[in-house]
Amino acid sequence: MTRPLLQSGPRRTCTAARPGARSCTLAALAVAALLGGGCAGTPTPAGPGNGLSPAAATVSGVQARDAQATAHAVDAATPADALPQIDLTPQLMFQLLASEIAAQRGEVGSASATYLSMARQTRDPRLARRATELALVERSLDHALPAAGLWHELSPDSPIATQTIESLWISTGRLDDAEPLLRARLARARTDRQLAEAYPQLQRALARAPDRKAALALIERLAAPDQRVAAARLALAAVAHAADDSTRAAAEAEAALQLEPANEAAAVAAARYVAQTPRGGAGAITLLQAFLARAPRAIEARFSLARLLAADGRRDDARTQFEAALAQEPDSPGILFSLAQLAWQTKQPKVAEDYLRRYLALPAPVQRDDDPAYLFMGQLAEESGRTAEAIDWYARVRRGEQFLPALTRRAVLLGKLGRVDEARELLRTTSVGSLREHVQLTAAEAQVLREAGRDTEALEVLAQALQRHPENPDLLYDHAMAAERIDRLDTMEASLRKLMTLRPDNAHAYNALGYTFAERNIRLDEAQALIEKALALAPDDAHIIDSMGWVLFRRGQLAGAIEQLEKAYRLRPEAEIAAHLGEALWQSGRAADARRIWREASAREPGNKVLEETLARFKITQ
Repeated sequence: MTRPLLQSGPRRTCTAARPGARSCTLAALAVAALLGGGCAGTPTPAGPGNGLSPAAATVSGVQARDAQATAHAVDAATPADALPQIDLTPQLMFQLLASEIAAQRGEVGSASATYLSMARQTRDPRLARRATELALVERSLDHALPAAGLWHELSPDSPIATQTIESLWISTGRLDDAEPLLRARLARARTDRQLAEAYPQLQRALARAPDRKAALALIERLAAPDQRVAAARLALAAVAHAADDSTRAAAEAEAALQLEPANEAAAVAAARYVAQTPRGGAGAITLLQAFLARAPRAIEARFSLARLLAADGRRDDARTQFEAALAQEPDSPGILFSLAQLAWQTKQPKVAEDYLRRYLALPAPVQRDDDPAYLFMGQLAEESGRTAEAIDWYARVRRGEQFLPALTRRAVLLGKLGRVDEARELLRTTSVGSLREHVQLTAAEAQVLREAGRDTEALEVLAQALQRHPENPDLLYDHAMAAERIDRLDTMEASLRKLMTLRPDNAHAYNALGYTFAERNIRLDEAQALIEKALALAPDDAHIIDSMGWVLFRRGQLAGAIEQLEKAYRLRPEAEIAAHLGEALWQSGRAADARRIWREASAREPGNKVLEETLARFKITQ
């Protein structure tokens, strides 16, 4: 038996009104339009006599089921006796049917507009809701706002209608319109438990406001009567944090913790916000230590404390906290993974592997994602030189966030084993769904060829990809770098100049071209101008600062060069920056300082090509 669409409550029978038209509920109207009947259970053939074209009167079973499910859900919030009586005219029936067909064909905007027109004509909230749903599918605020406004007007007691218009008003900055509805929501939640649920909902809603400071002012007004409610203070804290007021966020969260000293969520939130104030990580650590003294079994708080200790460089203390948490929850995937990360950071790869193996051996009921662990195990095996094992770990990673990083590393390692064609085939036969992912695979193929010493082929691969996507910024940059490796400076410059035109805020494009000129000791005025542009866009980028130091060195400005290179080295003590800094120090007569810098860098990055070439030129042996 066919179930009527848009029906709530008992079915009503049709009543003859006049020739050519019948009166029935909208439930019957939906059945008539979607299933081809004039009333529920009364089929009406298509043709000139009923006002429908044969094409419009035909709806697939899938279309009918989809529309029926939507309509039934729409109808659930409105009592049957509150729904209007509708005259089922051929025109109205045709509009309803045509709208659903249009929606199924992807013409969502026109379907939404037609539903809104019908809703205004019939004053039926279910049609207004359907118009709203379709507008939201289309992501059209211009269509969604009037549809949701009408839906709320016709169903003022519907929580879904109210929440929808609230959300739309908030996300479009109409906070004054939303305020009475939000205030009414809080007025209905008067018990502590209800308020504990209402305020997080309010905070999540306000997170969508484009003006965060206005959102903070709004929640301050709304929460004024509830200053003794911890949930209200925590919501205030979250909105203040979103408005970049960390001091206020910390104060509100600590106030919530004072109101409820055993509230673990308040302790964790307060620590997070305190860490971003002048009190910093030390203040957050002290706060959590005091809380854990009162609540030693608070796992989330202990977990947060361990992370803060690790970030503060106190890795032994962090491990103690993680292990204490693990003793309480030995099957916690999050704790085991964090301990593995901490062991790796402290240069204990074997310990990291042990924790990851425990993670992967957790019993089946434990919810965990194995793919990050497979990727991590692959990285550990790769770093220790166990290439075949690393390839095997990477091959286990399934589709998802870790898939492409694992696949590209797998291909690069196959190339290092001399299996270049196999690596290229792996990359070329992997199906991906976006241009960004296609570009990643192309970049990986070029890397495989480059590391195999086939630089010209790498450039050709990138050039072919650029023919298909001539304005892709990532391809343009990689193409330029591949051209530079085989001294095709004209090709490199053309790609970088095009990238600068397409992305004038791309600091790395200016830096790459400027550094290339400086490295070759050519066009130094232009090189410095390019690097200065890059530095204006990214003033704290150590590599760009290094480029500025290097071009100044090439121009004989040793004092300025050393100043810039020392700054870059402090930010990122990398071997290539050390090579430049050491050379500038050597030329300025500070040979002992140059040797010290080079020695430190060699110990950190043995085998770095740029540093080794520099040491060979100066005949330095470490």
